[in-house]
Amino acid sequence: MTPKKILPLAIASAFAFTSTAILAANVPDGTVLAQEQHLVRGNGAEPSTIDPSFVNSGMPGDIIANDMFEGLIIEDLNGRMIPGQAKSWEVSKDGLTVTFRLKEDLKWSNGSPLTAHDFVFAWQRAVDPSTGNNTGHYFKTANLANAAGILAGDLKPSELGVKAITDTALEVTLTKPTPYFLSLMSVKTFFPIPKTVVKKFGDQWTKPEHIATNGAYTLVKWVPNEYVEVKRNPAYWDNKHTVIEGVTYLGLSSQNAELIRYQSGEIDMTNRIQLEQYQRLIKEDPSQIQGLPLLGSYIYSFNTQKPPFDNVKVRQALTIAIDRNILVEKITGQGEVAAYTPVPSIIPSYSAPQMAYADKNMEERLANAKQLLEEAGFNQSNPLEFTVTYNTSENHKKIALALASMWKPLGVKVNLQNMEWKAYVSAKSLGDYQVARSWSFGDYAEPSSVLASYTCNHTENESGFCDAKFDELMKRASVTADKAKRYQLFNEAETILAEATPIIPLYYYKHTRLVRNTLKGFPVNNPKGNIYAKDMYFIQP
Repeated sequence: MTPKKILPLAIASAFAFTSTAILAANVPDGTVLAQEQHLVRGNGAEPSTIDPSFVNSGMPGDIIANDMFEGLIIEDLNGRMIPGQAKSWEVSKDGLTVTFRLKEDLKWSNGSPLTAHDFVFAWQRAVDPSTGNNTGHYFKTANLANAAGILAGDLKPSELGVKAITDTALEVTLTKPTPYFLSLMSVKTFFPIPKTVVKKFGDQWTKPEHIATNGAYTLVKWVPNEYVEVKRNPAYWDNKHTVIEGVTYLGLSSQNAELIRYQSGEIDMTNRIQLEQYQRLIKEDPSQIQGLPLLGSYIYSFNTQKPPFDNVKVRQALTIAIDRNILVEKITGQGEVAAYTPVPSIIPSYSAPQMAYADKNMEERLANAKQLLEEAGFNQSNPLEFTVTYNTSENHKKIALALASMWKPLGVKVNLQNMEWKAYVSAKSLGDYQVARSWSFGDYAEPSSVLASYTCNHTENESGFCDAKFDELMKRASVTADKAKRYQLFNEAETILAEATPIIPLYYYKHTRLVRNTLKGFPVNNPKGNIYAKDMYFIQP
């Protein structure tokens, strides 16, 4: 198998793109492959769904869906866009119509033809608010015609700006030119689903005995709270270049349990590394540690709809009292970058607002924080007390303990509440929390990918933050073609967000994990952190 050549992609307001690039595992000539090609990896937690239309980016189900399903456009090991199910696409001169041409003879894993109608069905289902799906907002973000009206309940899902011209041609209508539209096509909300299978089995269509997939793998077994297993999909269009025969995903939320099983040879790739083990492990064998800077921030989210966190002074006090340098150097210590604003620093050409308190020493910051709490009515005789909720993880617990310690000089009492993944997600979605461990991720390399989730009534706006000026700036930015002017508007919007403090940005993610030295094909630079089994392979030790 020879190395494959990937053609570069230029995004413009009007262009055509066709590729004959060969994808999947890039195995150099002379490589001796291992006889056993089954990957066992940590998944972080039990997935709540593997339905690509409904799974959120970064969730446990997202990892599995990445291997089983594929969109029109995918990403290579450097995070660059390359053709997936589409063989080519064209954008009209006015930037309002995008036409995708599908590869010939695409099939689902059950052998039935995959057509443009499967994409139309998937998109109309995903945008339908009656399903309770919280990823439908992507269609509004992508500026698909009628998406906003459908999400508001004023229009029918069938009126979404997408149609199948033929079985192999998909036409998308936009309300305005959207520079990042193609980048969104690698988000699973835009993936196809098998119309006939979903129509027949409804919500049960993802069960192993029913499911049909269009990615490199298909589902074999799902044992709840234990593991999910997939096998190679012979109907996948590029199956001949896939090397890994199957994958087992272990829903382990404990990094300690992952480490034990990794060291015993049961796991080939962990989901995380336990914080206190990182320094020892990197000294022992740095080659087994892989890290990817991500388009996301580790944050704490305030419930701004309930006292005491409906008071901005309380939120600001807790935010400025945190020593982020201590956090990333002494607590996490895996190359993370301290964050004072939510938009990650890896977005090219964007300059985030600078927070004045970040340059002050901790003595000054603690004095300011105490003053803010006093102005909010909290003092020694009336101390602030609240609960921090986090999902099960030694790492999250350690960070929560560190923050509680940093807040102690303010006279604050912090109670820690640990929850298993599904209960934690449910509590956040219902607003049943005071302060919660959370995250802020983008799906394309532009500030709007992160900031949009803080607009009023956004389905991912868990803090309840709502500011008319912020929303207006975001709206203006969405119709501003000039990148410099658009980024300035994003800067102004992020300044409002940072000063209102509905969240506490702590650091920009760097996803670090243990990977066997014999496992190759790990991505070099993928801001979304996607690791595809089809790109990987085991070599002889």
